[in-house]
Amino acid sequence: MEQNQQSTSRRDHRYHRKKQSEWPHILLFYVLPFIVFNSILFFCLTTKPKLSVVVEDTNDYLSTNVVLTVKSFFPTKSVSMTLDGEPLELEKGRHRTYTATVYKNGSVETSVVNLNGMPATVFEHVNVLDDNPPEFSSTDIQDGVVTFTVADSQSGINFDSIYALNSAGERVEPLSVDRSSNTLSFEMDPAGLHVFARDKADNEVQGTFTSHKEGNVETLEGGAVDPEAAESDAQLPDAESDATSGTTEVSLQQ
Repeated sequence: MEQNQQSTSRRDHRYHRKKQSEWPHILLFYVLPFIVFNSILFFCLTTKPKLSVVVEDTNDYLSTNVVLTVKSFFPTKSVSMTLDGEPLELEKGRHRTYTATVYKNGSVETSVVNLNGMPATVFEHVNVLDDNPPEFSSTDIQDGVVTFTVADSQSGINFDSIYALNSAGERVEPLSVDRSSNTLSFEMDPAGLHVFARDKADNEVQGTFTSHKEGNVETLEGGAVDPEAAESDAQLPDAESDATSGTTEVSLQQ
């Protein structure tokens, strides 16, 4: 009886020892490979590309480059870039870079899809180009000579483009141009003077001005006008109808 109990005890001991020795085997050859495999599978199925979009500086305020750099463990399936919804042509460079040339300011949307089907999208804004015309920042008139100050905060004024048309439609050149202060002067045509000025990015501002005298006071009226509206009129537009019109009064010297 006692011998049987000892035999049973030895068998139980060997059984427990065998069970204990199987756990490292199960962990090493079943559990760990399962975890590693599923981790790799999850990584492959969910990894997205990392995108970097840089808007370069401009040399002429007319165009600039937008550069996309893609970082991913997988090849790219598709790459697209739009400016305000309009597709841009991409030129592929080295080290998974893509370059597009833009000619106006706006919102750039870039989308890349990995070979595993995971997409990534980034947005960038282009605001380095000059798409605003110059402005008439101040006006003055004295002794039949009108003086304008024009301002442009980006590309600068193209002083060679400045001229005017009088009421007879004749071209009038400036009497003087001060490039340091952005001021120019014309001999005033009281019946109407239409002034043209462009910046170095070829944006144009037009202004229509008239003058009249009230006793010893010489009055200048007018301001900037819409170039398209001005071109559609056969005659010079009435300066009083312009939303940006102003009035300058100067006492005449006796």
